[in-house]
Amino acid sequence: KKFTSWLEDKISIFINDDVKYAYILYFDKDGKIRYLADFSKEDRARYWQTFNAFDSAIEKVLKEKKAVVIKQSDYTGIWLTLIKPIKIDNQVKGAFVIDFSINKLQEIQSILNRIKEFILAVSVFILLSIFVSVYQFIRYKKNLKKMYIDPLTQVYNRLFMYDNMDLLKKNYYTTFIIDIDFFKRINDTYGHDVGDYVLKEVAERLKRCIREDEDILVRYGGEEFLLFIKSNPHSEEYRYNIVQLANRLRTEVSKNVITYNNIKMKVTISIGVALCRENTDIDQMIKLADMALYRAKQNGRNRVEVYDKGLEANDKGIAIIKEAIDKNGIVCWFQPIYNLKTGKAVRYESLVRIVAEDGKLIYPHQFLNAIRRTYVHVDLTKKVIEFNIRTLLDNPKMRISMNLSALDIYNDDIIDYLDFLIINKKLASRLTIEILESEDIEDYEFFKEKIMRIKEIGCSIGIDDFGAGYSNFAHIVELNPEFLKIDGSLIKDIDINKRSIAIVKAIKHFADELGINVIAEYIHSEYILRKVLEVGITYGQGYYLKEPLPLRKRKSA
Repeated sequence: KKFTSWLEDKISIFINDDVKYAYILYFDKDGKIRYLADFSKEDRARYWQTFNAFDSAIEKVLKEKKAVVIKQSDYTGIWLTLIKPIKIDNQVKGAFVIDFSINKLQEIQSILNRIKEFILAVSVFILLSIFVSVYQFIRYKKNLKKMYIDPLTQVYNRLFMYDNMDLLKKNYYTTFIIDIDFFKRINDTYGHDVGDYVLKEVAERLKRCIREDEDILVRYGGEEFLLFIKSNPHSEEYRYNIVQLANRLRTEVSKNVITYNNIKMKVTISIGVALCRENTDIDQMIKLADMALYRAKQNGRNRVEVYDKGLEANDKGIAIIKEAIDKNGIVCWFQPIYNLKTGKAVRYESLVRIVAEDGKLIYPHQFLNAIRRTYVHVDLTKKVIEFNIRTLLDNPKMRISMNLSALDIYNDDIIDYLDFLIINKKLASRLTIEILESEDIEDYEFFKEKIMRIKEIGCSIGIDDFGAGYSNFAHIVELNPEFLKIDGSLIKDIDINKRSIAIVKAIKHFADELGINVIAEYIHSEYILRKVLEVGITYGQGYYLKEPLPLRKRKSA
């Protein structure tokens, strides 16, 4: 403010009727010309307002670093315009501009002599302004780095990705999702310090294979990285080059062991790739890459998979399911589970159905395999959870069993959603989560942690399809389920198959020893029912007892 007052005092010496306008211009870092100060008597510009006149003259001042005089004919009341450069270190940083309304050379010379004394002060002021701007810019860059860089791996974080979506949308980027194989096992075996070191080392190895100025590496969360590769999708070798790069990344990570305090680890990665697609947003590209990553894990890990339409079965089928999700076409039918001795329903198993736009029902066997390991499956599961929670709220005495796959239970987003919708423990106690025993559970310790989370929410656990394939009795004991549901393949011919009878009896004995209830499913005839009771099983379900129905029909039945 003091400097501005001083300038105004000095300028006022020669601002009179002979000087129409007087102002100082400044060239900012983007090349725009702005008002730094305006001392005109009328039509005064604001500080930092853009200046758009005298383009050719300004360009000449910048180039020649000399004063320029313009004889005016376009502006009423102005005879001459003087543009005098303000130089710092022989660089033009601004200009002092005077518009004269007189045609007297002696008076002009007198005015020019009077402004020389403060030109130096203006130069100092501009130099100081530049210094402050540079200092602020450096601080801004440092703060940006703190905000956008993951402190552990020193690669970009998710905030950077979301704040730079426009950049990603404007350019062609191929999307990679990179996952460190069995990373949790490293953490559990050696501790988090070792796990952190592995994350840093993997990030360094990935950075060696990419272009610093064009490609973007992001720590997406936990042991996952996102990599955006700037690409030319119109190149004939585009797909080949991308696959080559992905395999180079994989090899770079795995070719040398990672050593930490005499601990040697062979670390591998799995990569899912989504190639550039027209009119596809970044979130969608990430989902497509995620589907490919799941396929890479499913096929043995330490490999690269590229998304193609085959990963989602066919687009038409997926579109029907997505439309049903968006338009509340996801419903559940309920099949009662009976106490076979009393004939009373003790709970209901929830079975998902999709109502297509034409009203046609689509059953689970027609769509579950197609959407398995896709984002559509996650969205569907959330809708099923919503439906069942709403049913429990509307029917205070009802108990429901709902199926979740191992993939659902591993997914924190799904379990968080379940926790969010369950408003109290009393409601949770009426919901049992049935887990498919035949699911390929890769890490039982991690799986057990997720089951404990469900129990903390207040829900009980049941094991579905028990006896299908290999059954790990030790793991079942650790999960402490409320019931075991014997697989239908053992029940459906129990009246004629001695092997099935023997297995069912063994399961019943095992469950009795642990105090776990047993449910027989697929009771489809009176003969099967009699045999189930003969074995000593108390609970059962099946079409012979009652088929699945919508709740409204169930109440009227």
